[in-house]
Amino acid sequence: MNHVRPTTIRFEGDSGDGIISMGKLVARTAARLGYHVYTYSTFLAIVRGGQVTFQLRIGAEPLLSQGNEPDIVVALNRQAVHESLPVLRSGAIVIHPNFHGADETLPSGVTGLAVDFKELAEGKTGSSRSKNIVAAGAVMALLGLEEETADTVLSAMFGGKGEDIQANNSAALAAGYDEGEKHAAKAAHIRPEAPADPKPRMLISGNEAIALGALAGGVRFYAGYPITPASEIMEWLASRLPRVGGMMFQAEDEIAALGMCIGASYGGVKTMTATSGPGLSLMIELIGLAGMAEIPVVIVDVQRAGPSTGMPTKEAQGDLIQAVHGTHGEVPRVVLAPQTVADCFTQTIRAVNLSHRFHIPVILLSSQSLSHRMQTIDAAELESVGVYHEPLFDPASVPTPEAPFLRYREEPDGATSLRSVPGQPGGMYRAGGLEHDEAGNPNFEPAGRRKMVERRRLRMRAISRALRGETIYHKPEEVTTLGLMSWGATASVAREALLKLGQQGTIVADLLPHLLWPMPSIAIRDFLASGIKTLFIAELNATRQFAEMLSARFTSDLLHYGIEVVSITKDEGLPFTPDEIQSAIQNHLNRHQPAPEEVLAK
Repeated sequence: MNHVRPTTIRFEGDSGDGIISMGKLVARTAARLGYHVYTYSTFLAIVRGGQVTFQLRIGAEPLLSQGNEPDIVVALNRQAVHESLPVLRSGAIVIHPNFHGADETLPSGVTGLAVDFKELAEGKTGSSRSKNIVAAGAVMALLGLEEETADTVLSAMFGGKGEDIQANNSAALAAGYDEGEKHAAKAAHIRPEAPADPKPRMLISGNEAIALGALAGGVRFYAGYPITPASEIMEWLASRLPRVGGMMFQAEDEIAALGMCIGASYGGVKTMTATSGPGLSLMIELIGLAGMAEIPVVIVDVQRAGPSTGMPTKEAQGDLIQAVHGTHGEVPRVVLAPQTVADCFTQTIRAVNLSHRFHIPVILLSSQSLSHRMQTIDAAELESVGVYHEPLFDPASVPTPEAPFLRYREEPDGATSLRSVPGQPGGMYRAGGLEHDEAGNPNFEPAGRRKMVERRRLRMRAISRALRGETIYHKPEEVTTLGLMSWGATASVAREALLKLGQQGTIVADLLPHLLWPMPSIAIRDFLASGIKTLFIAELNATRQFAEMLSARFTSDLLHYGIEVVSITKDEGLPFTPDEIQSAIQNHLNRHQPAPEEVLAK
């Protein structure tokens, strides 16, 4: 009997074995058949060699994480077998060309299938190069995924490689299906439930969703410098921006890239750049320029494990403090963090809107696992955000053209003053990094400085007011003293962990903000006042960056309500699994549960 739980498949082998292509073939086939798909991949930051892993999860319902233990492991080398042994559960299947020797004894209840992908590929095509296609076919046969659909997807993936390669790939796929069908009965218990609505689903990565969101938000100029794991954003836009009258420019470094974006934005064009932690560090000075000159720009930071070069292809959430406070002096800015692939699209449009509504730099904090993750999304999720069209100075609206244009004039309650693009009669002003007066002229007087500092401070207050209520809050019907906060790619994983805890009787409320700066004070204060006594905060860094920001900003609230803040952190280059967060919460509760005699005494 089929189970209702999603199925998790892990492909692992050497770099060069086609692991990523194999995983994408299965993922795209499942999405074409109407399944929900969630993938995760990790590899080494070297040109050749090293272990590559691609994990995908397939289910009949929307998925929140990459899952926990794999149901099927496709091991193209011996190392993959050894690495999978500690995480295998009863009922799992491991596929490897051969199993022999005491060191490969599988755990109880785990089935080993000896499938020689290389031999099958050579027998069908005369070459072992398509062994990954054989492996993918075998897995899809075990899962009951339709071969015809898989062949269509395969043709689309490699259609430009020539007829001979396409014919060999189809033959290799058929060989894999033939072999997998021999063992199909052994996988019946781990097949995913058939989707109730088997319509083809859109399957894109986080980087692709950010690039698509930039186009939808009106970005028409992108400048960047290649850096892992953000480079796909630039590559995707390179071929698509010209189709809508835009331009992509590869700069000589990240400083030049942001400088170009600021210049284009000054000229009235919506702009964006993308980088990772090291590149964001280089951009710090120009973020200050954008803040001082009040020029809108969007900066995407696809976080990776640092510091320095660190681990370029591994997951981390260590750039939060840099994104929030990383400038000399105080610069108004917004920091947003998408939580899912669909969110990458939505939050990118919000970032563009906010930058042009408030004339500020907006930093979008993605991360490696989210950027390379492929996830199914519904088209409706791409239609929920409107595009803000910034009003610009119109010379016809000026009754006295001789009067100076006050670009930085004082507005009530931090409202944004009108921008003028170059070439507008009567709209000329000075724009630069020096402190200035209302017309943009340099001004170093204490009174003038106080006025502009207050202007920038009021801007942040206006942003906070405008963004009220845009925070995800899951408030359970049952009364609970337990709460959780998380952000970015960890948020949806934490959500799945809480759902599992709820099924076991441990109810935890959660607040998952997209807006990290300015901190959503009203939503957080309401959350803290809801009766919470223990607040868990899950994030992928070693220094509790969000927890420290929260504790500093809401010290009086935490003390007033007697709330204990418990951090759940790790920093090893891998994303959280739901079980890790669930276990951390449960272990903490077990350690702090009163002894029976204490309960009786009360």
